[in-house]
Amino acid sequence: MTGEEPLGTIPDLGDRMVREFFEYQPYISIQQFRRDIGKYVDDEQVAFYEEYVFVPVDVNESDKETLKQIPGIDDSVAETLMAARPFASNDAFLTALSDYIDAEQLSSSASYLKE
Repeated sequence: MTGEEPLGTIPDLGDRMVREFFEYQPYISIQQFRRDIGKYVDDEQVAFYEEYVFVPVDVNESDKETLKQIPGIDDSVAETLMAARPFASNDAFLTALSDYIDAEQLSSSASYLKE
C-alpha cells in the first residue's frame, strides 16, 4: 500500500492507523502484522484489518499462519508444505500445493506468492 490507499480501501481506518500500517511495513509474516497492529487495537479489529491485508508468501520461508492466507490451506496442509521445503521455485510449490486444494483455489494461489 502507498499514500492514502488504506483510507479508501479499509473501512473506518483513521489517519493514526494508516501511519501504523506504514511504520511496520514490509511485513514478513501475518503474525508480525497481528503483533504490531495489535499494539493499537484489539484482536477483533486486527482480524477485521487482516481481511484487507496480506503478506506475500515466500514458499521457502513463510510460517504456517502466513501460508494459511492462501485459500484452501489449513494447518495440516501448511505443515506438510513446510516439511517439503525447499522448493526450487514458486511453480514447484504450486505443483505440490495442487495435491491439496481444488483447481479454482490453485488458480488464484500464484497471486499470493512473493516474486
